[in-house]
This record gives sequence, C-alpha cells and structure tokens, in this order.
Amino acid sequence: MIVFSKRAMAAVSLAGVLLAALPFTAVEAQTPWVLIGRAAAHRIQTMRQGQQGNNPGYDFAAVILEAPADRVFAVALDHARKNTAVQVTMVDQAGRRLQVADGSRTATLSVVPLSDGVSELYIMGTAAPGEDSTSSRVVQAVMRVCAEMQKSCQLAR
Repeated sequence: MIVFSKRAMAAVSLAGVLLAALPFTAVEAQTPWVLIGRAAAHRIQTMRQGQQGNNPGYDFAAVILEAPADRVFAVALDHARKNTAVQVTMVDQAGRRLQVADGSRTATLSVVPLSDGVSELYIMGTAAPGEDSTSSRVVQAVMRVCAEMQKSCQLAR
C-alpha cells in the first residue's frame, strides 16, 4: 500500500485545480498541425506500389498546405472540371473527395482539415509503367494544385 504525505496530497490537488483552470483554447491549440510543424508544409510525400500480376500499380502523393480544406478542395475540383483530358466521375463535397478517370486510369483526391487554416491533400491513382514517382501524374496534379494556390511545393527527400 502506498502512503502519501499531506504535503504530497496537497501538491497533487493543487496541480489538478490548476489544470482544470487552464483555458480550453490552450488545449485546442495542440492540434496535429502544431505537432507536425511548419517544416512539413508544402513537402510532397510520395509512395508507389508496383504492378502485381494483372493488377495495376498505384501512385500516392500527399502534401500539407497552409490553407483551409474547403479552399483546397474547391481549387482541385475546379481544376479537374476544367481539365479536358480527364472526366470527373465522383464528387463528395461533404467528404472533400473526388475521382477522375482518363481511359482505364483513375485517381482519387481527398482533402483533410488539420486545423482551420491547414489541410492535407492526398491523391492516389493508377500508375503507368515506366513512370517514376517524380514524373507521375499524381505528383504533377499535386504540383498544379499547389501552383494554383500560390504555394511553393517540392518533393520531400
């Protein structure tokens, strides 16, 4: 059995009262964005899964943007609708998702809010044989969204 002195109990009680008195905004400020840091902003992370048998390969790209998720999604959707090389096959405004197709190739875009002014853009699409992650259509699509939002994005190393 552990026995605490009166002084230790008083210290624990005081700490509890102080923690309870902290404003909630201080807790709300500790969003994932704060923990990630600004160093990750505008750095495009890529991943590729190669073709396996008759299944196509996939490209994946993600970038954190210092912009509200609704704005990022609106820019991406506008760009997809204006691009005559692709057909928009699905739009989920509430979920900030869309899908486009170019022949047998498809890509899905999703925007996730990290905080009020920060979001993460994800794009996954079928990979073409011979394309590497730096020249893939998925990465190029992320770069176009960045450019339209006047953000200087670059591939992470």
